[in-house]
Amino acid sequence: MTRIPQIQPEDMNAEQRRVYDDVMASTGRSGGPSIGYAYAPGLWEASNLVSDHLSDCSLSPQQVRIAALAAARHWNAAFPFAVQVPQAFDAGVAPAIVDAINDGIRPEFASAEDAAVYDVAQELLASGTLGDDGFAVASEVLGHTRLVDTVGAVGHFCKVCMMANTVGAVPPETAPVTLKL
Repeated sequence: MTRIPQIQPEDMNAEQRRVYDDVMASTGRSGGPSIGYAYAPGLWEASNLVSDHLSDCSLSPQQVRIAALAAARHWNAAFPFAVQVPQAFDAGVAPAIVDAINDGIRPEFASAEDAAVYDVAQELLASGTLGDDGFAVASEVLGHTRLVDTVGAVGHFCKVCMMANTVGAVPPETAPVTLKL
């Protein structure tokens, strides 16, 4: 059971209902962190815009999921981790990479770009910024556009994880991999 009650559609005000209807039309999902977002429909709408951007940005689908899993691991966010795993598999992230992230160890990446996304995520999560060395490597490997999209992805998924943790979102029972706490 969540810590914040899920607002039922019939109990939503006009703005909440408008955003809810938009979300249901686009994703069909309203659980997890959306339980909290429903109380702040402007935030919910903005979060969905960032999600839309990340689904078609300079990062590959694998790289977006690597950033998401790194954030979920960092914040011990069981719901986002459980939901991101199948999406990561669908995007082509190897199970060994998911397992390593879950175990809190750096995965072995076949791609320098995937490794750079993970390394940027880890440094951002640890310190809130990139030091000169991390910035130089990321700029060289990713370029500025993918570096900025990586920062955006990490920030977005941190927000998602914190919301999911705050509302007490429970991972689906059907999750193929659960977060090791």
